[in-house]
Amino acid sequence: MIQKKKHIVILPYFCQEEVERYLKIAKCLKSFPVPSVEVDFLLASSPRTETSEQLVAAYSEIGTSVPFACPTQIFGYPEGPGAMFWDCMEFIRQKYQGNDGFSLWLESDMAPIKPDWLDRLSDEWYSGDQTPVMMGSFVPEVYKYRVFKQPKLILHPHINGGACYSMDFARQMPEEARQGVFDMAVYQYANKLGRARFTQQISFSTLNRVRRDIADPNKVLLHGFMQEKDDFIEQCLEPLTERERKATGWHPILDQIETAKRKLRVQFVRRGHRAMLENMFLAKQKFEAENPSIYYQPARRAA
Repeated sequence: MIQKKKHIVILPYFCQEEVERYLKIAKCLKSFPVPSVEVDFLLASSPRTETSEQLVAAYSEIGTSVPFACPTQIFGYPEGPGAMFWDCMEFIRQKYQGNDGFSLWLESDMAPIKPDWLDRLSDEWYSGDQTPVMMGSFVPEVYKYRVFKQPKLILHPHINGGACYSMDFARQMPEEARQGVFDMAVYQYANKLGRARFTQQISFSTLNRVRRDIADPNKVLLHGFMQEKDDFIEQCLEPLTERERKATGWHPILDQIETAKRKLRVQFVRRGHRAMLENMFLAKQKFEAENPSIYYQPARRAA
């Protein structure tokens, strides 16, 4: 029998530092109202990490916690995280058969910023004629622009890995989708199925703009991609002050200034992760501005 509106939040952890971040998130989740949807927390430990009893205890106070020791003995990047991802997807496929909800891969540099975040992601998950196989933050083609040279492609289109996946995702993907960095590999197959959904509710952010993003009523989950993780999570979990709420009218101007600075920086920062990050933000901003109709438009809510 199909079970609707039952979801899983996967917390993959490799070390104690990640456990500590997830514990901070658990404290925040405990302060939120109980969601209207049912949720299990899959606490997925690396083969090199013992199950954290602290984590199990903390998430058992919020919902059903399911400790899971990932069995595949593959390590290093990107093979290690990829193996853990597929271990979790296979476990979910077998344990949650017949469920049409999502399993959210919640990395330790991601944090919910709205009390009704799960309900809002659930609303979008069920908003179409059929549920997607994956739903997350879309990254279009990203180019590095060089003086007197052709632009160089540095990122192929994909949905970032910190996303929602169908419970039968492991069954939906062919064997060749399991090669390489998992989010880069799976998108093309989900797209061919016509069931890859782009969402703006899950959003990249930075330490420079995280407080503005918390105030954005259309964002519910932030990802501090390539940020200092502990600082980013702490910034996400700190409630907005009254002064910050009153300053939201300035946000469009601050966004324009940030974009202008970023366009200037990419003229000088041409190599490494920083160049990729700056160009990615610009490419995403351009894509979303040019394609507003493809995104889900929820009822307007307060920050």
